[in-house]
Amino acid sequence: MPELQDIPARNARILATLRDSREPLPSPNAVALELMRLVERRDVGVFEVCRVAKGDPVLVGKAVRLANSALYAGLRPTAALEDAVMRIGVAALARLAVGLSLVHTHGARLGGFELEPYWRRSLARALVLQQLARRRHVLPVSEAFSLGLLAEIGQLGMLAALGAQALGETEAAEAGEDVLDWQRRRWGFDQAEASAALLQTWNFPQRLWLALLPLAQVQTQPHDAQAELAAMVGVARGLAGALDEQRRLQDLPGLCMAALRLGLDEAVLLGLLDQMRDDFADLAAVLDMQVSQQHAQEEFQRLRASLGTVAPEDPALAASVLLAGPAPCARTDLQEALRAEGLHVLVEPDLGAGFERARTCLPEAVVLDADHLPIEAVELCRQLREHDSARLYLLLLGDSLDADGLLQALRAGANDVLPGGASAEMVAAKLRPGVRVVRMISALERERALAHGRQRELAALNARLREAAYSDELTGLPNRRALDEFLARAWEHATAHGTALSCVLLDLDHFKLINDTHGHEVGDRVLRAVARTLQRHSRSDDLLARWGGEELVLACPGVPPEVAAGLAERMRAAVQGMQEGLPPVTLSAGVAQAAPSEGDAVAAMLRAADRALLQAKREGRNRIVVAAAGGEPAVAR
Repeated sequence: MPELQDIPARNARILATLRDSREPLPSPNAVALELMRLVERRDVGVFEVCRVAKGDPVLVGKAVRLANSALYAGLRPTAALEDAVMRIGVAALARLAVGLSLVHTHGARLGGFELEPYWRRSLARALVLQQLARRRHVLPVSEAFSLGLLAEIGQLGMLAALGAQALGETEAAEAGEDVLDWQRRRWGFDQAEASAALLQTWNFPQRLWLALLPLAQVQTQPHDAQAELAAMVGVARGLAGALDEQRRLQDLPGLCMAALRLGLDEAVLLGLLDQMRDDFADLAAVLDMQVSQQHAQEEFQRLRASLGTVAPEDPALAASVLLAGPAPCARTDLQEALRAEGLHVLVEPDLGAGFERARTCLPEAVVLDADHLPIEAVELCRQLREHDSARLYLLLLGDSLDADGLLQALRAGANDVLPGGASAEMVAAKLRPGVRVVRMISALERERALAHGRQRELAALNARLREAAYSDELTGLPNRRALDEFLARAWEHATAHGTALSCVLLDLDHFKLINDTHGHEVGDRVLRAVARTLQRHSRSDDLLARWGGEELVLACPGVPPEVAAGLAERMRAAVQGMQEGLPPVTLSAGVAQAAPSEGDAVAAMLRAADRALLQAKREGRNRIVVAAAGGEPAVAR
């Protein structure tokens, strides 16, 4: 696995290999590339982005249609590019422009490769990843859509540069090899790595193109945001691939397991599929794809039915039987009869080696030569049974065991004993139900382990749901509900112990202007940055919560308003001095203390803080005002 710092160099080598071809690589148009360069600037505004975007009338039309599509359902329709960009986001528009321009780069085919099914899979992948982003909050929904649309762009790059044989699907199938393994062996890189290299050269952020690489190639912590994003891309790839190609259905058990690692069970996958079905036609129209509604519905219905009946075991893997000892191994009729039953036959004439092979290969059944055992049959049965418990059908074949030895062998773990000269059909008839039972036991054990895993996932999901119920989605701060409960407990403690309770109501100055000038995406980044800054300057006993919009509340148990005003002043100065490549921002604040003489003391305190905040706004903003005991505000000193 390459080190993270080595991957850009590998990307450069991949691009050099692709560019050595005489054929042009897939490339976004000039407007899309200019937009990608433009968003690298921290001071870029919505109107400048729109000026560049208007150089591509097709992009303008598609951006407006996208802003009115199911991705942004519930918002009022718009006909203006400026409104559409503010809704989509400046960075998301640039990345979407790359994808939209590539959809129309080629005709219907590329080197014999049909592009219409490819872009249908890409759209399906984009819709799945967009839905996962809504659930997991790892990246903005609009960025997830663009990433899903371009997650397999390396396929087109390799097709253009290296020809149809670059994908190697036929060659890999003939060799019984994974396609990506075949590509790495043949070309030194695979289509996922080529996709990452292309996105890097188009100025996509590192976290996005890294997510296109298999998890095994990305050195991250197992549960960090980068690994989670890569896992989400893997699930989106699997679901979109299964939707369009019948042969991909054999990958559904692996898809379900990958989804479970993200806390998504079969019911959630079916929900994702239903949402994708509902949005597919709308978004296909935005991309000018010709999709037969009937064909699409049939594909969705087929995959939905398949997802609901995923087997707990892989039917593609045949059960195996180990013949151990010279007598059974010499019987070609027995081997042929077992293979005719669809069993994979392992042969090991040496009994000592056979015992080790049974421990490493884990066959479903073992046929032991009871007439040539180097140790007593009873002891060997016991050792095999201790190692494999119920996941093994053990059949002794021989004539040397007397009645007492037979009884001891059965007690030690043998399932049955047949004479050494028993017909191959008789041995196969004994093994058939035995192997079936062993496979059922293994499947039940996997289901039980899966159930335990689901229970753990459910517990984690419940914890996340509780956290979500008390957290603000954008900033990660406690929300209004959490604040109300905290203030109720804090006031109860204050009255019981005779201590103070103060609060600070904070509001960002001229925040609407930031949204109007730079777009809501930049506004959201400003809010998150302010939240991080305020948290760093709050006390461990305090609670900083989002009140609503650009307003936040700092609850300060145990301190009078003068001390709370000092905390607020430090926060005001810290926000004014933020250096995070964002538009400059300041805040105003009102401070108040809860008083037992006022009915609902907590509500009265918040009203007083709000009046003090309004006074701070009237006096010029970027200042702190403390509410006096009588309710009239006074400027803090």
